[in-house]
Amino acid sequence: MKVRISALLILLSMLYMNAQTNSDKRTDLGLSLQVYPAGIIPTVNLDHYFNEKSSLLVRAGLNIVDRQDFSDVNVTEKGTGFGGSVGYRKHFPSGKGKFIAGLNLDVWSLNIDWTDLVGGDAFVSGSTYTLVVQPWLEGGYFLPIKNTKSQLGLTLGLGREFNAITSGDEVEQGFIGSVSLQWMFSL
Repeated sequence: MKVRISALLILLSMLYMNAQTNSDKRTDLGLSLQVYPAGIIPTVNLDHYFNEKSSLLVRAGLNIVDRQDFSDVNVTEKGTGFGGSVGYRKHFPSGKGKFIAGLNLDVWSLNIDWTDLVGGDAFVSGSTYTLVVQPWLEGGYFLPIKNTKSQLGLTLGLGREFNAITSGDEVEQGFIGSVSLQWMFSL
């Protein structure tokens, strides 16, 4: 796991250094709301373009978790935590807007309160800290907003959550799908 994360960070660094020689650079700042079956993630985004067709995405935000009955580990799991992402995007102009495809790596520092059944009707509860590492793929479409320097995008994501560090009892981890609404403004 550590080797994969290190390899991804090295690859992103090489792509960034290689793209510094291009003169088509620009930076977008924006907000996004990512929704997945077990929570929501509001973020502030910075998308730095290497050229017209590729960019480095950095996000920082809050992960609000409510796993409802999705957890195979506990009856309930709720919590919050801060974190962010680093990702690489390819841009494909199409019509008035553009399609994007990206590879991202999220890291979330979460505190999860959980309850579970023991025996017949008895409940036990506790709290677990976990550092979640989540590689994921995204794809979507961005459309410019007329007469502004901004754009609105809708993306779909598919990834896998790994509890890299856990203090407390086990909590759910696994595959995750998401939808994200993003507003970006060119600086």
